[in-house]
Amino acid sequence: MLNIEQALQNKRILIIDDLVQARSSLKKMVTLLGATQIDTATNGREASQRIMEHEYDIVLSDYNLGRGKDGQQVLEEARYCNRLKSTALFILVTGENAVDMVMGALEYEPDNYITKPFTLNMLRERLIRILATKQEILPIDLAIDAGNPDEAIALATAMLAEKPRLLMPLTRILGKLYLRQKRYQDALQTYQKLLEKRPVGWAQMGQAVCLHLLGDSRSALALLQQTLLAHPMYVQCHDWCATILLSMGEPLKAQQELQKAVAISPKAVLRQMELGRIAYDNGDFPVAEAAFEQAIRLGRYSCYKTSSNYLQFVDAVRQSLANSNAQANSRELRQLSDKAFKAIEELRQDYAGEDDIMFATCITEGKTWQVLGDEENCRQAAQRAEEILLRLKKPTLDQQLQMTEAYIDTQQHVKAKNLLLQLKDSGADESALQQINALEENLNKMVIRDHTAALNTQGVSCYEKKDFASAVAAFDEAAAYEEAGISVLLNAIQAKISLVETTQMDVGQLKDCYRYFQRIGKVGETDERFERYERLKNTFLRLKRAAGL
Repeated sequence: MLNIEQALQNKRILIIDDLVQARSSLKKMVTLLGATQIDTATNGREASQRIMEHEYDIVLSDYNLGRGKDGQQVLEEARYCNRLKSTALFILVTGENAVDMVMGALEYEPDNYITKPFTLNMLRERLIRILATKQEILPIDLAIDAGNPDEAIALATAMLAEKPRLLMPLTRILGKLYLRQKRYQDALQTYQKLLEKRPVGWAQMGQAVCLHLLGDSRSALALLQQTLLAHPMYVQCHDWCATILLSMGEPLKAQQELQKAVAISPKAVLRQMELGRIAYDNGDFPVAEAAFEQAIRLGRYSCYKTSSNYLQFVDAVRQSLANSNAQANSRELRQLSDKAFKAIEELRQDYAGEDDIMFATCITEGKTWQVLGDEENCRQAAQRAEEILLRLKKPTLDQQLQMTEAYIDTQQHVKAKNLLLQLKDSGADESALQQINALEENLNKMVIRDHTAALNTQGVSCYEKKDFASAVAAFDEAAAYEEAGISVLLNAIQAKISLVETTQMDVGQLKDCYRYFQRIGKVGETDERFERYERLKNTFLRLKRAAGL
């Protein structure tokens, strides 16, 4: 039996707990068990800092660490930054019974967990079991840490033959190593040997992953669904179901699987980010918005904090605002837009000085103001984006295209045209040219629309002054564009009729009226312009008969 005092004597240990009494109690227990090198941390941020500065053999972390990072996020960051060697142990100490917290912690694979309350003897027994196994597989862990996967596989295979009682931990190690080396068939066989002896959820999931990577996605999906029947809370099976469904071209079903996973374990940042991305692509903006909002909250003190979560959240909010109908609750919409601008402000505070991020922030902000119909703030956001773009040494094509869109959105057509000409002259490839041409076409439509609107306004002004000839000229010029709408065409008809009625019969003007009516087509009775349309049509028919046409 392992001597716990000797085992702990040379181990460097970190104890993490925000409660003084709990921290002191656990430190005292570990000291009584023989540990001599013990550090403590009072919160997640301090713990991560210590892990970055020192190499620990054992980390004992409470799950709930108060405000800021929790134990799960400390583990997540330590794994992400490769600050925990294979030889090290991360043991989660938790009094939380909530399913989402326990499942959320376990999916990041702590080496073990201890549930509060526990006694000194309980801690001793648990540590003896964990350390005894860890000591036996030490040569394998050392090979992994040294970057020798082939040696680790050879050692694990030999040990499995000598010590079949270590089937579970060795199968887990071998499965992961084979997957990293893309030896999917070997991994599949390794999991199968364990499953022939006992049904183990993680081994079934490993098998499913292998089947998928070997090209048999349908069998993999069926096996995952079978595993979920036996282990309905196995959240990672839902993750893999989503991945496989996406590869099979089933994004809506993939989203449903991730929503099930989030319902079980909502504290995983990467899962929330993936759900947000898929929901956004599916056009389910409320789900995308909620997922990215959670990703922001969970990632605020995590290594996964990223500006893209904020930007994608604001973009999802913008889409929700754009899709809201007239009956939508104005208070809810205001609260929604407030959330978006709060996220934008947090971006400015946290990423000040990072021009690429600040440029994207201004572009996103401008689009949000545009949806809200605030032209002034939209233009100010575009101006800030322009100032940042000028500071960038090598702006990307995408950034320049985004700036062009912002110019178009704020009616800065000359600037948009000039930037598009620069991009065309820069030797853009075929894909880039397609994007440039699409923007140029959009710009031309916008210019024509604005020009048509100005001519229409000019025509209305002349008509009100009873200068029907000038009104006809302005409306005809506006109607010459295919983009001219029904209202412009009706204005042109009315001006021509008024000109004919107040001067002399003009067959040419009546023929123009006929062509405009043909362009308008039918106007429905529910259309607010229907009455005017009918009145003008009847007057036109009367004048047409009088002219003998």
